[in-house]
Amino acid sequence: MQRVFVMASVLAFPLSAAAFTGNDLNMLCTKTDTASRTACAAYIEGAADGIYNTIEAIGGTSGPQVGQYFCLPVDVKPQELTDAVRKFIADNPTRGNFNATTMVSLGLGKAFPCKAEK
Repeated sequence: MQRVFVMASVLAFPLSAAAFTGNDLNMLCTKTDTASRTACAAYIEGAADGIYNTIEAIGGTSGPQVGQYFCLPVDVKPQELTDAVRKFIADNPTRGNFNATTMVSLGLGKAFPCKAEK
């Protein structure tokens, strides 16, 4: 009987996925304390790595591939990634409610587009 009560309670409790949005990322990135600035850069770098690894898994990143959003230069600096994403968010306020990782991908795609292979 207790198991039924627990299951009923779980099913009755509304579940919500509180997504981390582009606006949330921008608010984090505009803070001036060291912890926030570090968290902002770490989120952007982590999202970029995750996107890159996903693209690698579906076909490679040596050039423009199906679904590839950005091509980072070998010598890109973390601050350049952060600046590119923050600029994209600022330039696209209507997309602020998009998932933060999506905004990272779009921002890096705008700043570091892939060149067509010849």
